[in-house]
Amino acid sequence: MLQQTILAVEVSAELIRGVVLKGRGKKITVLDYAGMKRSKPDEDLPAIDSLKELKDTLKYTGKNAVYVTALARSTELFMDRKKVSAMSHYQLSEAAKWEIESYTGISGNNALVGVEKETRPKPSPGEIVYEDETDEIMVNISAIEKNVYVAVRERFKAAGLKLVRVYPPEVSFYMPLFLESPDSPRAILEMGTDYSNFAIFKGRHPDQISTLNFTCDAIKSHLASAIGASDLENSLKFTLTQAPDHEPVVLTGPGAAIPEIVDYLNRLSPSGARPLMLSKAVQITHKETDPADAVFGTAMGAGIRELAGKKMQKVGIDDSEPLIVQIKRNVYVMPLVATSILALGLLGHNQFMKYQERQFKADIKKYAAEVSKNKTTIQKYDDLLKKSTQLKTDIRTVQERISYVNEIADKKLAILVTCFQGIARAVPDGLVLDAVEQAPDTPDTLTITGRTWDLIRVGRFAIAMQDNDWCTAAVLKSLEAAGETRLAFVMQVQINPQSETIQ
Repeated sequence: MLQQTILAVEVSAELIRGVVLKGRGKKITVLDYAGMKRSKPDEDLPAIDSLKELKDTLKYTGKNAVYVTALARSTELFMDRKKVSAMSHYQLSEAAKWEIESYTGISGNNALVGVEKETRPKPSPGEIVYEDETDEIMVNISAIEKNVYVAVRERFKAAGLKLVRVYPPEVSFYMPLFLESPDSPRAILEMGTDYSNFAIFKGRHPDQISTLNFTCDAIKSHLASAIGASDLENSLKFTLTQAPDHEPVVLTGPGAAIPEIVDYLNRLSPSGARPLMLSKAVQITHKETDPADAVFGTAMGAGIRELAGKKMQKVGIDDSEPLIVQIKRNVYVMPLVATSILALGLLGHNQFMKYQERQFKADIKKYAAEVSKNKTTIQKYDDLLKKSTQLKTDIRTVQERISYVNEIADKKLAILVTCFQGIARAVPDGLVLDAVEQAPDTPDTLTITGRTWDLIRVGRFAIAMQDNDWCTAAVLKSLEAAGETRLAFVMQVQINPQSETIQ
C-alpha cells in the first residue's frame, strides 16, 4: 500500500502555519505542525525564507505541498445536470471558468479552477429514496488567478517544495471532522480574521456550508464592550442552534485559540462548543496537546483533502492539463518529435553499448590479473580464518567449563553438604537411615529410606527436618512393616535452593 506524505501550508495575518500529514490507504495521520511569524507580513503570498524556515522546523524531507489561501475563491453554482454528466472533469473545469467571472471577479482567460460535482450519500438499508425532480446539479467551484498561482508555485519551488494544489479555506476547514467519528452528525465553525465559515455534517457529506460575515476580532470586541444582546450575538445564536443535538460544535481558526471566545460560544451553543483537539505522531515541536492548536485546523483540512483520494482532490486548483489535451494541442509536430526522440534514443543506446563493451573487456583483464595475484593471499587468509574459528570455539568451551566449576559445581556441593548435616542432626534415637538419594531430573528433592521401631520416631524426624529453613516440606511417601517389631519408611524432602543457610 503506497504511503504519501504532504506538507499543508496556510498564511494568515502575520503567521505562517504548516502541518505534515501521512496517508496510507484510508488512514491519515498528523505527524507534526508548527506556526511562526512571517518575514514579510505585508505580502499576501508566503515568503521563500518563511517556507524554508517552516520546512526546517518541521524537519520535512519530502517535496509535495499544498497551499490553502483566501486568494482562492470558492462558490457553488447550479448547472444543467445532463450537460455536466456528459462532460469530463477537464471540460467541466473549462466551462466553469466562464461561469464564475461574475461571482469571483476573475476573468475566464486568467482563471485556474477546480470543480467538484455534488455527490449524494448512499441511502441506508430500508431508507426511502426520492427521485430528484430538478434538472440542475450543484457544482462546487474553486478559482484563483493564474498569475497568482504561478507566483506561489515558483516560491514553493525556490524553497525546495513542489506545489501540488491550492485549496480555498471554504473547502478545507471542515475536513478535520473526517478524523473524528466521520459517520456521526457534527458541526464545525471556523472563526477567521476576515470572515467565518460554518458547516454541518450528517454522515460523510456536508449537509450545509455557510460563509458568515463576523470575525474573531468582532467577537472579541463584542465581549470587551460588555453590551447585551446584539446583532452579532443573535447571528451566532441562530448559527449555533442549527448544530446537531448532543454534539458540541467544533471550533477552529484563530478564534479557537482565544479562551474567552471559546467559553462564550460554549455558553451560547445549546450543545456546547469546544476547540478542535489535535494530536501528532512525531512531536518534534512540542509534546502536549493544546486547545490553541485548533488554528491549524484549516491547513490540516487541506492536507486531509489531498490525501483522501482523487475525488476529494478535484476541487483543488492546479495548472496541469490532461495528456490527451497536450497531444491534441501539438498533434502536427508529434510524429516528428516522436521520430526524432526514437532516432536519438537508438543512436545513444548503440554508443552506450559499445562503451559498455570496451569497459567490460578492460575490467575483465584487470580483475583476472588481480585474482591470479591474490590467490596465495586468499588461501592463507582462509587457513588463518579456520584456525581463528577453531581457537574461538576452544576458548568458549574452556570458559564454559571454568564458569561451571566456579559458579555451579561448588554451589551444588555446598547445598548437599548443608542438607546432609541437617539430616544427620534431625535423626532421633531408634531410627536408622538406609539411603539418601537425589534424582538427576529433580535435584531439589531428596528421597530418604530408613527403619525404626515405631511411627512416633518417624514423625519426630519429619518435624525436625522441617525446622531447617532449607527444607520446605518433608512428606512420608510409604510406611510398611519390616519384620515383627520394625517399620520401613520412605520420605521425600523438598529443598529450597534460595535458603539463607544454603546461600
